[in-house]
Amino acid sequence: MNLIREAAVYARLVKVEHTLFALPFALSALCLADICGAAFGLREILLCVAAFASARSAAMGFNRIADREFDAKNPRTKNRPSATGEISPRAMSAFTAASAAAFVACAYFINRACFILSFPALAVLFGYSYAKRFTAAAHYVLGLALALAPAGAWIAASGSLDPRILALSGALFFGIAAFDIIYALQDMEFDTRENLHSVPASFGRGGALAVAAASLGVSAALFFLAGKLFGLGAAYFACASAIAALYAFGVLAVLFGGNAFVNAVFFYINVASAWLGFFGVACELQL
Repeated sequence: MNLIREAAVYARLVKVEHTLFALPFALSALCLADICGAAFGLREILLCVAAFASARSAAMGFNRIADREFDAKNPRTKNRPSATGEISPRAMSAFTAASAAAFVACAYFINRACFILSFPALAVLFGYSYAKRFTAAAHYVLGLALALAPAGAWIAASGSLDPRILALSGALFFGIAAFDIIYALQDMEFDTRENLHSVPASFGRGGALAVAAASLGVSAALFFLAGKLFGLGAAYFACASAIAALYAFGVLAVLFGGNAFVNAVFFYINVASAWLGFFGVACELQL
């Protein structure tokens, strides 16, 4: 029973439910690789999922270590296990190191290119945790960290990088950054008081929503571009259209409904758009 409770605490630490944001993009990349004739099997799929999960756990663990003092002072985050002391800094460090090692090991067993790229990938993942100290563009550093997922999955499946997959990575890059800007509206006053940089703290609520809306517009356009580059069919473009509509609805909900809608938009529209993209690509598979 203690083991189950401890697992639940670590799941809260890394917000395991947020895995739903970027994992569908990695799966979409694998589907596209299959459509394009890449030769890979269940082994590579399982290693990709394991690499994704371990990389994300390492990044979240490192973030909780880096931000624990800020989290303890922020009313929104003061109940995180890292801030309350439920998990000690030493335990978090061990968890982060083990997750990073698991990521590198998975990359090693996928192929040489993934192994070599796993180290700069970790640098980006860890670097995000300190970006907010220096630049309001921290949201886009997070976008870059997660945008590595589809590109990495493609390399895992094919052994090399096809520039076409960067359209899907770009859709994730701008989408994640936009949703993170919306999420940061909750911390605008706290960030300003603590001299932390964010788009809301730098440009205010209206400016932040404008930047988020522009980023979501670029993300939607890149979904359509990915479909064109890979020659996908009507089902995919119907899903891309639904994603664009969801993006617009999310911005309008926060614009007119205020912060009461931030969490719902951040989570549900983020998840729905990611899985719609995956569904659209999966419809093209020849089973």
